[in-house]
Amino acid sequence: MNQRKQDLTIVKMSEWMVMVFFLINFCINCTDDVGNKRKMETDSEEKEVIEEKMSFREQIDALKQMSPILPIEGSFVSQNDNHLPNAPREYRHGFHEGLDFYNGFCGAKIENGTPVVAISDGEIIRADTNYIEIEPEKREKLLKETHSIGFTPDSTLDVLRGRQVWIDHGCGIVTRYCHLSLIPSGLKGRIRKGEIVGFVGGSGTKSKIPHLHFEVRIDKYYLGKNKNVDEIRKLIKEIFER
Repeated sequence: MNQRKQDLTIVKMSEWMVMVFFLINFCINCTDDVGNKRKMETDSEEKEVIEEKMSFREQIDALKQMSPILPIEGSFVSQNDNHLPNAPREYRHGFHEGLDFYNGFCGAKIENGTPVVAISDGEIIRADTNYIEIEPEKREKLLKETHSIGFTPDSTLDVLRGRQVWIDHGCGIVTRYCHLSLIPSGLKGRIRKGEIVGFVGGSGTKSKIPHLHFEVRIDKYYLGKNKNVDEIRKLIKEIFER
């Protein structure tokens, strides 16, 4: 009798071990399937990113198709090369990264409070409505640091641009409107071409001479980077003149 009980116990234990083995194997297979599925999804996402990556030429063409306007009504791009991208900025050991619109250089009256408009439709991704002007002492300290390291860090550039609005136009294209004196309250969300994003000022600058510093960013680079004056003017004409 005891022998029979022992035999039954061994059989049950064997059956239980088989079930445990089956469950473990099933779980391992499920884990592998989930891992493979996630890997396939990740690979697919990476492939889509690679396929959607646009060339510089394609991004310029996309910008042209937006039919952009200049950010100050009735203006044109300055003939002063010092107002263009890549112009040296020795006071901070760096280079200019945009277009400057000063009164007397751009065909339009530009003074403190002159409206600045969006060059094309887009999404507001930054609006410094609560901007506080940098103290002169802090500004001088930042400039001394640029002299010691021999270039202008991005964080310092951001401070020197003063009150800003940034617009994302898609296709890796972002425009920046800087040194503003004022930004409309509640500016956010979608914005249409020609709508006011702010008003000319001199925030972030030492002289406080009212002007607009305007940048077009293509991915992480400013429009005109590593190009000479003739190439920059040709590119600007291609984009803004029709």
